[in-house]
Amino acid sequence: MSALAGLRQHGDINSLKAALHQLCSEFGRITRLDILTAMHEGTKQAICFLRMEKPEQEQQLMKSLGVGRFGGEVVFVLNLDVPPSSEDNGPSSQWADSDLYA
Repeated sequence: MSALAGLRQHGDINSLKAALHQLCSEFGRITRLDILTAMHEGTKQAICFLRMEKPEQEQQLMKSLGVGRFGGEVVFVLNLDVPPSSEDNGPSSQWADSDLYA
């Protein structure tokens, strides 16, 4: 199982943030983490934007996870393995700024 696939089980933002901090800790410390949640074609998604302390750490993280950069931040999308709720009946999105700095 890939590292990103293991993150799919986290349906709530707080557990996803904690899992991302743990996953990224081998590369360094996350200095910024923003997560945008959205519904897309019946699938709950988490769009993750993060920054590490050093560009070299970001490069190692991107290579290891097979993700890229957009606008200066490491960015990737996770399709979360959570059943849609009755509230999730159409396209929507919500920012979840991180206040968790490890």
